Amino acid sequence: MGGLIYCFEFLMENLDFLSDALDSLTEEYLIIFDMPGQIELYTHIPILPTLARFLTQPGNLDIRLCAAYLLEATFVVDRAKYFAGTLSAMSAMIMLEVPHINILSKMDLVKDQLRKKDFKRFITPDTTLLEDDPADTSRRKAGVNFDVHGADTKDKDAMMSGATFKRLNAAVAGLIESFSMVSYLKLDCTDEDSVAAILSYIDDCIQYHEAQEPKELPEEEFEEE
Repeated sequence: MGGLIYCFEFLMENLDFLSDALDSLTEEYLIIFDMPGQIELYTHIPILPTLARFLTQPGNLDIRLCAAYLLEATFVVDRAKYFAGTLSAMSAMIMLEVPHINILSKMDLVKDQLRKKDFKRFITPDTTLLEDDPADTSRRKAGVNFDVHGADTKDKDAMMSGATFKRLNAAVAGLIESFSMVSYLKLDCTDEDSVAAILSYIDDCIQYHEAQEPKELPEEEFEEE
């Protein structure tokens, strides 16, 4: 991580390198900055917000930015992991201060792991997802049952079962709900219509076509037959 931060700091001290490469591009180009996934860059280190302000500054490059935060759809299998990823997405939204969309990517990998009609609860994060966590169900079937509120943080079995982290997970979910900022779009890279729908949302954010509305995929594509 230290090397990555150093590279970004070096870039910020030599922004002419970036502006010279971008200055000749016209409005017909869609420029993609494929950013690393280390969450430190989007939580408390102000490098990327500074870079975003440089790119969007009127009179300079004046680029219309849209941040697209990708969270793998496989995270929905682990509820705690899903809410942790959602918290990171919310942090990026607050830090970057640019038009922003959140995307559940790799939808093709979870089609057989979760009922499609249940997926709506993950599109707009639902705190009740923690109440019916499959991990808790598996522990109860195995005869392991801990009082979440009374779990001893020094109890090895309670710690290994994850019971001691339940209150933390609930607090994270509550924080996400209180801000009410995060919702997701679904992306299946094997489906051209799904990719086109995501691109239409990005076009809307950067006002590429002033009269164009984002494309909505038919709801029945995500419902059980």
